[in-house]
Amino acid sequence: MSISVSELTNRIKKHLEPTFKGVTVQGEISNFKAQASGHYYFTLKDEASQLSVSFFNAARYKLPRVPKDGDKVIITGDINIYAPRGNYQLVAQGLIFTGVGDLLLKLHQLKLEIKELGWFDKEWKKPLPSHPKKIGVITSPTGAVIQDIIHVLNRRIANFHLILYPVKVQGEGAKEEIALAINEMNRYQICDVLIVGRGGGSIEDLWAFNEKIVAKSIFDSQIPIVAAIGHETDFTIADFVADVRAPTPSAAAEMVCTKTSDILDRLKQFEKRLDQIIKGISEKVHLRLEQFKKQPALRGIGLLHPFLQRLDHMCNSLDLAVQASVLSEKNRLELLAITLQGFAPQKKLRDQKAALLQIEQAISSFVVQLTNYRKKDLEVMQARLNPYEPSKKLQELKERHIRMAEHLKSLNPKTILKRGFCIPQNKKGAIIRSVEDISLGENINLIFYNGTIGAHVDGVRSSLQET
Repeated sequence: MSISVSELTNRIKKHLEPTFKGVTVQGEISNFKAQASGHYYFTLKDEASQLSVSFFNAARYKLPRVPKDGDKVIITGDINIYAPRGNYQLVAQGLIFTGVGDLLLKLHQLKLEIKELGWFDKEWKKPLPSHPKKIGVITSPTGAVIQDIIHVLNRRIANFHLILYPVKVQGEGAKEEIALAINEMNRYQICDVLIVGRGGGSIEDLWAFNEKIVAKSIFDSQIPIVAAIGHETDFTIADFVADVRAPTPSAAAEMVCTKTSDILDRLKQFEKRLDQIIKGISEKVHLRLEQFKKQPALRGIGLLHPFLQRLDHMCNSLDLAVQASVLSEKNRLELLAITLQGFAPQKKLRDQKAALLQIEQAISSFVVQLTNYRKKDLEVMQARLNPYEPSKKLQELKERHIRMAEHLKSLNPKTILKRGFCIPQNKKGAIIRSVEDISLGENINLIFYNGTIGAHVDGVRSSLQET
């Protein structure tokens, strides 16, 4: 005989919960989460096993501080079966801190070791390129990190070249894959800047980025590296070794690219500043020439006239050269601005909008033509169906039905009986069709349209006897 899931769960709950009341468990906190309601949820683990723990609001006020991942604790509470999920958990009533977890202690030792190597020093940090042509990303190909990065790049710049090196970001073999990816990117120099990242998680989930092999690959990289690992509050050794640490993958994408509009603004500022510098130099040269001509020693001296004239020609040539240089730079800047505007999202949007408008017009024209064709087909079909008009056919069927009903009515035995006839039956209910079916002295029934009469046969005469 089978039982329901709820019945089985209730039986387990009934037998398990009373057995484990007020138990005391020692372990290390992992995957700690504090809810807005004030409740704490985390995992208590040791080397081989783990246990879900719920620490509700009423009990947490007794704690000296908020727990965190890596804390070693002793917890007192009751085992509880959470029926909606079919999980058992420890509902904590008390918590005592006993020390720092093994992973946190290991992380602290690794930080000290790598700091002694100088890998955290600012003097080794490489600046990010202002306009990278190729952006490399090392992360999981199926996670949200790569999607966030692509979304930000699409929003900020019109065209970009992104190269993804897919790797495992946690679990066995992850550290080797990450280190190899960084080394391969540097070996072939296929990108100008490199983003190494993954989404958030517990300290165990992020541990691959705390390994020394990954830190060494980041430190040895000739390509500038932006670390975008976990959430803003998560820190790994890779964050400290990388050239730049980004709080999120989206922020990393913003750091490695400059908006197209920002480039255009800077070019306009450079153009304005160049005009001001050239104008200032030209004014200073003219002012010095005018002052030089007014010197008393040079007035009225004909010998200096050729030199003064030559000086004027040189000034004119200088003005022309400066103007030509300014015009050339201006043309170059305008050409660059036009080129950049060609990649602007607004232009692409206008082009796509025009293309969509053409498609819409083509579809509208096609729909109109198709409607006209269908209308003609319907008219032809209607002309063919006119001889088979349903209303006409229905009227014919109705009249035929009336005629059949009248015919059936005329064949109704009761209609005949109303005209003065009757149907004789013997006692067995059989219809008497001839005088030969009747015996003298027999009792019979005579059926009229409005009832039945019983009769006794006193005599039998056949039509043959009368003749």
